[in-house]
Amino acid sequence: MFFKHPVYGKACHTFIKRIEENDITGFVDEFVLNEVFHKLMVTSIVNRCHCSPVQAVAVVKKKPEILNEFPPLWEACDMLKNIGVNVIHGPFFSDSIEIAHRYNLLATDAVHVAAMKRENLVDLATNDTDFSRVQFLHIRRPE
Repeated sequence: MFFKHPVYGKACHTFIKRIEENDITGFVDEFVLNEVFHKLMVTSIVNRCHCSPVQAVAVVKKKPEILNEFPPLWEACDMLKNIGVNVIHGPFFSDSIEIAHRYNLLATDAVHVAAMKRENLVDLATNDTDFSRVQFLHIRRPE
C-alpha cells in the first residue's frame, strides 16, 4: 500500500528498509504521520466509491461508519505506528510561521523544518527541491 508510487515507491521502500534494519536512524514529525493517515483514508474512499478526494470527505461526513469497511486502512495505520522511526512531537505552529517566512516555504514544509530544528537534525531525505532554500539542511535524495 505504501510503496506503489511509480516514481518514488522503490526508493521509499529501500529507505524504510534501511531504518527497519537499523542501518540509519529515522525521525518523523507527527504531522507527517497525520498526513499519511489522512491520505490513506481518503484514497481508500476514492478507490471504493470512485469519487474525487473532495467528494471522499463528504462521503465520510454523510456516512462516518464507512471507515469501518476498510480493514487494510487500519492495518496500514498499525504498520505506521510500528515502522521503527523516532516521532518528533509538536506543537510546531509558532516556529513554523517564522521558518515559512524566512525560507519562503509552504506551511506544511515549514512544520517539518521546525520539527527538525527542535531536534537539531540536519539530514533530510526528500525529493522536494523547496527544502534546498533552508541553508542548515543537508538534502538526501532517495534513489
